[in-house]
Amino acid sequence: VSCILVKTMVVLAVFRTSKPGGNASLKWFGAGQQRGTVLVHTSFQAAICTAWLVSASPTPHKNTRYHNDKIVYECVVGSVAGFGALLGYIGLLAFLSFLLAFLARNLPDNFNEAKFIT
Repeated sequence: VSCILVKTMVVLAVFRTSKPGGNASLKWFGAGQQRGTVLVHTSFQAAICTAWLVSASPTPHKNTRYHNDKIVYECVVGSVAGFGALLGYIGLLAFLSFLLAFLARNLPDNFNEAKFIT
């Protein structure tokens, strides 16, 4: 999701710099900055995953309440807060990607890669 976010940011930056007076914003979106941004976002997500798995990892649970003749294994989430933080962070990245893609919806069709994200 972070790759899609960075790609959408670059598409918006390129078209904003093509307008008069927008030359300064493109210098912040070079190849190194793009890779660095993806690495930071991915590292933050990996840190959330690691903290969740170390603190209270998911475990199997034998559920015999509904079927006495069958053993059903279910996954117990462990830390609901950790799982919620992980899903919330992924949701935040997805929301930001959608928001930037929505802002890029009026770009020319030949260059608008963000319209498929929306």
